[in-house]
Order: sequence, then structure tokens, then C-alpha cells
Amino acid sequence: MSLFVLMAQLIKQDTVTSTTLPTVFIDPIIFQPEDEKTITKEKLKPIEQVIKTPPAKVDKIEVEPNDSQTNYTFNTHVPKTKLNIDININSAQGNMQATPQFRVDPTYPSEASRDGIEGWVKLGFTVTASGAVSDITVLDAQPARVFDRAARRALKKWKYKPQLLDGKPVSQTGMVVVLNFKLEQSS
Repeated sequence: MSLFVLMAQLIKQDTVTSTTLPTVFIDPIIFQPEDEKTITKEKLKPIEQVIKTPPAKVDKIEVEPNDSQTNYTFNTHVPKTKLNIDININSAQGNMQATPQFRVDPTYPSEASRDGIEGWVKLGFTVTASGAVSDITVLDAQPARVFDRAARRALKKWKYKPQLLDGKPVSQTGMVVVLNFKLEQSS
């Protein structure tokens, strides 16, 4: 109980004194924006990168006339692989035989490259009157079915100057090509 009496004494005020504080006037705050400044940035010029394409290596084809066959030899290089392409064209008689104009190198299958497999594919095909390759068939391959797909895909993209009979383009059947797949030897 004495605690209550002590607390009452502590909070009891005998006299109340009030002091008045001087009145302070604050001017109204008015926002005044700064003068507008226009900031102009120089236009950035695009960075011009010159992409240099490596010069294309063009293999020259030397044609030697022969009564029964015309032989072409193409040597092509694929990274870490070497493909030798021998073309033997057995053609029918005419004023001018079909001649290759554009060819796509076959892609060396990654599984064969990884396993160190080399081989060849002998393909038979027809050159249409428009110079396209059609009716591609695998005549022989060593090893079988390893390089067939890559050889067919590449040959399908080849373009020929078609056979001419009496100055008119005609399709030529019985065309044969052998694509050799050889791994490049590191020296």
C-alpha cells in the first residue's frame, strides 16, 4: 500500500505553471522549379564491323577427253578430315555430256570420325534436264551404311550442266560417283 501512496505523491502537481512560447511564423514554402535545361546527347554512330570472309579455294578441274569415260578428281578438306572425291561418269552418246557445275562437300559423320572409321560410297544417279540430281541409289559402300546418308545428302545438292542432244538439254541416266571418306592424318 505504501507503494501506491508514493506513486501518488510523485505524480501530484501542486502548482501548474504555463509558459507561453513566442509565436514563430513560417513563410509558406513555394516550389520554384529550376530553369529547364535541354540536355542533348550526340548520336552514337553504329559500330561497323567488317566481316572478312576467307577466300574460297577453287580447285581447277582439268578435263581430258576420253571415248568411254570422263574422269574428274576433287580434293576437298573438312576440319580434321580429308575427303577425296573421284567422279566417273559413264554416259550415253550425245553432243555434250553432263558436267558438274556446283557441288557440296559431304559432312563426315561424327560417329565415324570419333571411331576413326574411313571408307567410301559408290552412288548411281540421274542428271535431269534442269541439271538437278535425282534417283540417287547406293551401288556399293565400304563399310556398309556408315557414310551412305552423308553421301546422299551431299550429292542431292549438286548441280550439273545437263547433257545436250541437238542443242537441247535432256536428262542423263547411269551417272556414277565414288565419294571417299578419309580422316586427315596429323603430321
